[in-house]
Order: sequence, then C-alpha cells, then structure tokens
Amino acid sequence: MKRLALLMLAFVGMHVEARPITADERAAVEDVIREEMKDPEAAKFYHMDYPYPDNTFTYCGYVNGKNSYGAYAGKQLFATFLGKNADGTLIAASFDVNSQTGEPVDQSVISTLCASAGYDIPVKKMFFKDVNKNRAEKGIPKLSSQYMRP
Repeated sequence: MKRLALLMLAFVGMHVEARPITADERAAVEDVIREEMKDPEAAKFYHMDYPYPDNTFTYCGYVNGKNSYGAYAGKQLFATFLGKNADGTLIAASFDVNSQTGEPVDQSVISTLCASAGYDIPVKKMFFKDVNKNRAEKGIPKLSSQYMRP
C-alpha cells in the first residue's frame, strides 16, 4: 500500500499543469503574428493555455484578421516558437509562413504541429500516428482518436 501511495505521489509530482501565457509572452506572440497580417492593428487574438511549457517551445492560438476587402476572414490557428535566448530575453518566431517562399503554411500542417506540442485539436488521419509518436517522445499523453479527421 505504501509503495502504491509513493508511486501515485511521484506521478502527480511529474505532471505539469497547463498555464496561461504571461503578459510578456502574449505581447511577443502577438507582435510576431501581427507582422504577417494585412491589417495588423485589426487582429483579434484568441489565446489558449500553454499545455506543456516544460516539454515544448511551441505555443498555439487563434487569430482573426481582415482580408484585402476589409472583412474579417475567420479564426485561423497559428503556431509560434516561444522561448528565451542565452541572456534570458524572451523570443517568439512564427511557424505560419514558409521562410523560403513567403507563402502561408497550410492549416493542416499547423494543426499537426500544435497537436504534437500537446494541444488537443483536430488533425488529419494521415498525421495522427506521427502526432502521437511526437507526443510520446516529449512525455505528453496521446491525442484521443476523437480528434482524428479525414
């Protein structure tokens, strides 16, 4: 019985809780995403908790921005690298635009990246196995099959 209690205590101690991003992290993320938008000032952000901040540097959320006609285009998932450099300065970089072509990255690729980082969001069936493999390598619980999409 004591061994079971110790095992349970060790498991609870290893579990990392999701947390909201800090105000500084929020500002860094929003700045880097705004750089890619047609109308940066009109961006509406929908932030999520950072599910495994000790296991990954990927932070994801949603943004709604205006298109060329001035209308809101609908929420789009975004993915950013969020970390600190050697001197402790907070840095953020977007994964949403291909650095070689300047073209937006497909939403299915972004959702796969976010799901691999611990976000419980839908991913295409063709990526599902790799998502769970990546999650396992990072010590993150598997994504439930309810999030698998055709």
